[in-house]
Amino acid sequence: MKVLIVEDEKNIALGIADILRSRGTIPVSIRFASDGQDAWDSYRDSHIDLIITDIRMQQMNGLDMMELFYKQNKNIQFIVISGYDNFSYAQRAIRYDVIEYLLKPVDTSMLLSAVQKAYDKLPENYQKKMNRKLPDIPYFQFKLIDDSYPGSLKKLIEYLQQNYMLDISLQSFCLEYMKSTNYLSTIIKKYTGQNFSFLIDFIRLSKASELLLYEPDLSISEISYLVGYNNERRLYQAFQKRLGCTPGNFRQSAAADIK
Repeated sequence: MKVLIVEDEKNIALGIADILRSRGTIPVSIRFASDGQDAWDSYRDSHIDLIITDIRMQQMNGLDMMELFYKQNKNIQFIVISGYDNFSYAQRAIRYDVIEYLLKPVDTSMLLSAVQKAYDKLPENYQKKMNRKLPDIPYFQFKLIDDSYPGSLKKLIEYLQQNYMLDISLQSFCLEYMKSTNYLSTIIKKYTGQNFSFLIDFIRLSKASELLLYEPDLSISEISYLVGYNNERRLYQAFQKRLGCTPGNFRQSAAADIK
């Protein structure tokens, strides 16, 4: 989901972004604007799914900015985060189908709940866009799911598919589901011929490859966050290790194979 954070206090904007990336379960691509005018000038021609905005800012306030974006595209979702409990502000925000009006300091659980509501209301979300055609190369022929797998392995793969964008490990799964790491490592090797690192890389790189090929406006850095690598260097390392190329080279060379 493509999110625009409009906030004139940099620390607050970065704090909101950190919550969405580290505590949320929805893949997000985040951009920033310092006030309403900056947001409108910079992103009025861009595809934005959700705008999280303050109200009182220089140049153009959040409500005036929301009106401009809403008139242009009524599918954009809005979350207001303000330091002012002002009924007239909230009343006007309702005109633009605002998802939530939150007060500073923002409550993390309420923010994440509001973002989930926005995600659920999108005409098409990233989950529905996934599983698009990938190049016909050996790496992507790996069979991730098989009916012969035992229940514990099926559960692990389901867990990875739902949480690949988070900082997860075999240990975190085993703690949550009370499994033995040694036992599960043996099961993974026995039935897939691979290890846990291969499985999580396969899921993340499959998702990253889809975004590289079908979302050309996303940068490689943004994609690294969307799929759970959290920095561009880790994504580069995974591509080099598993596919023998950089993400940029993959984007260029594989594009012709899917047309």
